[in-house]
Amino acid sequence: MTRGELARENFKKGYNCTQAVLLAFSDLLELDEKTALKIAAPFGGGAGRMRELCGTVSAMLMVCGLIFYDAE
Repeated sequence: MTRGELARENFKKGYNCTQAVLLAFSDLLELDEKTALKIAAPFGGGAGRMRELCGTVSAMLMVCGLIFYDAE
C-alpha cells in the first residue's frame, strides 16, 4: 500500500486530513501513532477549522521539517 493509499484509508477511518497524512508517514518519522495524531489534530479543516491552509499541505510541511531540518 502506498503512503497516499494509507492516508486515504486513515481519512476514511475518521481522522482529519492532517492526521491522515502525518500518520501515513509516522513510521518513516519514528513517530508513534498517538503522538502523530495529537500533533496534527489542531490543523484539521485548514488550521483550527478556519479553512485557510489545507491540512494535507500542513502535514507534508511537517513531514519535510522532520526529515530535512537539521537543528545543529
